[in-house]
Amino acid sequence: MLHQLLNASIGVIGGADGPTEVFVTMGNMDAVLQALNIMGKGMLGIFVVIGAIALIVALLTKVGNQK
Repeated sequence: MLHQLLNASIGVIGGADGPTEVFVTMGNMDAVLQALNIMGKGMLGIFVVIGAIALIVALLTKVGNQK
């Protein structure tokens, strides 16, 4: 069932002021997997940056509280 779900590509054409059309293309599994791969890398990058910011804030908090 998952293979059938991932075997469909869904796209949207249109803008904020123009007509919007939703289309489904079956049989484009490679494009879906490539998109998931790119999305996964982007999400990983976001989490790494958030973690780095959290560590920097924690270190600055410890350094700032020392007297």
